[in-house]
Amino acid sequence: MQLYFQNSFVRLSYDRTLRLGKAEWFGRLHGPELREAYLLCHDMINRFSLTKWLADDRMMGNISPADLKWSLDVHVPQMAKSSLRRMARIPSKFESNQAAVGVMINKGYTLDLSLEIQDFEDEEKAMKWLLESMEVSPTAKFA
Repeated sequence: MQLYFQNSFVRLSYDRTLRLGKAEWFGRLHGPELREAYLLCHDMINRFSLTKWLADDRMMGNISPADLKWSLDVHVPQMAKSSLRRMARIPSKFESNQAAVGVMINKGYTLDLSLEIQDFEDEEKAMKWLLESMEVSPTAKFA
């Protein structure tokens, strides 16, 4: 994996050959920092035409109501339009984050997605699923 961006809150990396991106979150981002991190994710996805994504949210803190609204208005629709076809998530250990991300996933149900999303307890299982040969259905599958 090649490092794309890193700060105290997030590390973004990618593998061009596998068309795989990864976001590892650390702590609570809010306002401009969270929005910049999400926009950098989109930039990396678009720049390298990534089709697989690993979101390691284990250490990601809560998302404020204002940031959730922005995410629903901007982040989720951009993910829906992206080249991603499969996303593996390792959910946050923080319930408030789990609830906010759940709202974002539910918003995805209302969009025309061809993105499968599945949650995992560890990175090894998530990577195995991401790298399996894929047959994408015309509608999203949220697990």
